[in-house]
Amino acid sequence: MDLLKALVVEDNVPMASVLAFNLHKAGFVVVVAHSGTGGLELFATEDFDVVLTDYQMPGCSGEELCRTIRGGSRHADVPLFLITAKTYELDTERLCSELQLSGVLEKPFSPKHVVTAVQAAVMTASASAVEPR
Repeated sequence: MDLLKALVVEDNVPMASVLAFNLHKAGFVVVVAHSGTGGLELFATEDFDVVLTDYQMPGCSGEELCRTIRGGSRHADVPLFLITAKTYELDTERLCSELQLSGVLEKPFSPKHVVTAVQAAVMTASASAVEPR
């Protein structure tokens, strides 16, 4: 069985390290970008099973990154998670609907909750991919 690959896009280096460490411990191969632009470049050249992105970042925001991913045909159905400390300022229901997000993770978060949510989203996406149409 191939290892699952996660893209973590987070400009806060300690936060990116926490996410990467916990996802790696759960069995994911983790690639980290520290800007939205860097995340877009990685997504364009590599295959990922899930993407976690901070909302506020240099280069392009997490929302812009998600819109770009959803707007393209290449792996447009990959599970996406938006990470933010601004859940009270954002219309998270609208973002989840428009961007087909698997979830919005509020900072501070429990690493265990993040891993559980990511694993569930990846399993759901995998099950959908093998179902006959």
